[in-house]
Amino acid sequence: MKQPHARTEIDALFRWIGMGIVVVVAICFDIKTSHADHGEHNIRIVVADDVLDDYHLFLDGRDPLAITSFDGKHSRRDVVEVVLIQQALYRGGWLGEVNLLPGGNYARMMQLIAEGEADITGSSTWFRDISHNGQLISASEAVIPLGAFEAGFYMLADNPNRLKTHNLRGIRLMRGASNRNWKPDWQALGKLGLADLIHVPAWELMVQFVADGRADFLLAPFQPGQEMELVVNDVRMLPIPGFKIALDGSRHFAVTKERDYSADLIVAVNQGIAELSAIGRIEQAYRESGFFHPAVRDWTLIGAETFGQSGKFRPQKPKPRQENQIFSLRDAVGRLYPEAG
Repeated sequence: MKQPHARTEIDALFRWIGMGIVVVVAICFDIKTSHADHGEHNIRIVVADDVLDDYHLFLDGRDPLAITSFDGKHSRRDVVEVVLIQQALYRGGWLGEVNLLPGGNYARMMQLIAEGEADITGSSTWFRDISHNGQLISASEAVIPLGAFEAGFYMLADNPNRLKTHNLRGIRLMRGASNRNWKPDWQALGKLGLADLIHVPAWELMVQFVADGRADFLLAPFQPGQEMELVVNDVRMLPIPGFKIALDGSRHFAVTKERDYSADLIVAVNQGIAELSAIGRIEQAYRESGFFHPAVRDWTLIGAETFGQSGKFRPQKPKPRQENQIFSLRDAVGRLYPEAG
């Protein structure tokens, strides 16, 4: 009477052992064991023009789904995020084709997502910008949590003042170039009390301002390599050593709510992000692209003490006709930032 019972226990034991082997093999070899199929629609990932150009150079003919190393030439945070979102969609079970769409600048991309003319951003966006259009846009799970976004003060590599800046006062004597649509950047720099803060509507033009000596620095995520060199259109820049600035907010992929498959899409994206996070792929991509750079771990961090107080700093929204106009904050401080006067 006891033999059949014992046999049953042995069979059950072997079944559990077999299942355990499958799980271990799947983990060791990064095999995706299962996923829910969330949609067959072809989707449009909108990418900033300069990011799309560097993405193709970084890819160099490789399959983005097969990439497991994120360093090398043309690697930077927003470029590797274009790879990550495609890997997330695949792991999240999205069956449709993925098409990359040039979207101009950051503000234009958010507009395309809100109008349903694009389905998801190729690079992460600030949560505050998504929540501003919360009826039209969903936020994915965070890929960069609050407090993790740090940037460097990038100057021309041969500017002698770069190595002569040893304290915050030295930074405050400089002129910064930024974009007022990049709210965390603009807000963080506005609080520093710089000699001047210049609104420049496009990234490459911002670089040209620094190259021409019309601004002393711009903010940029740290780059891969020992020197953390940033090269844009043959303009070579390096960070001011010893200092970094914290930008207030978390970063997410923005997903449109304007398509009939939007609910499935956000589920797929979040499932994929969870899987990539679980295997350390997201942290690896940010580390190898220089964004999480070990060399700056002990640098003086500016601005984090004001996190959660962004409501105290509310510049007036510029009129639409001013959006692409370059202007100096020093000249307009009384009108745009009365609190700073």
